[in-house]
Amino acid sequence: MHTSTMFRVLLLIALVPAVVYGNVGRACTGGRPLSTNVNIPGCTAPPCDLVRGQDVIAYIDFTTDRAVTSMTTVPTATALGITAPYPLPAEFADTCAWLEGSSCPLSANEDVTYRLTIPVLPIYPLVSLSIEIDIVDQNDQSVTCFVVDARVVTASN
Repeated sequence: MHTSTMFRVLLLIALVPAVVYGNVGRACTGGRPLSTNVNIPGCTAPPCDLVRGQDVIAYIDFTTDRAVTSMTTVPTATALGITAPYPLPAEFADTCAWLEGSSCPLSANEDVTYRLTIPVLPIYPLVSLSIEIDIVDQNDQSVTCFVVDARVVTASN
């Protein structure tokens, strides 16, 4: 086997696990801490489809870099060049209420998984967008942040 062909095969083998786990998040601006992994079931690569009238579930893995007593999820959407808050219902914005296998307060260097629910309202326009999810602590300082590219679609029959 030619060296370059072998390299490509090894590269492909190395990338397969990333596709299987589907980390669809990318870094936020401003040097905010990036999530370890963002998994949206049904989406292996962005853009992820957000179906109108349904909730999107995402599992976010991150490591705290400090002690945290409470956290709030602050989503922002950018579509057609306009950035605006993407309000979450209060029960979904309370990050601590949706941690899997742990709870607040969190100590420094704790690995956690957060189950995020994002309602996609039936009135949302069919557009491509990027959604920034910034999880902030009790002092409004970012604990973890990621951006996912998505598009709003209608339910397929």
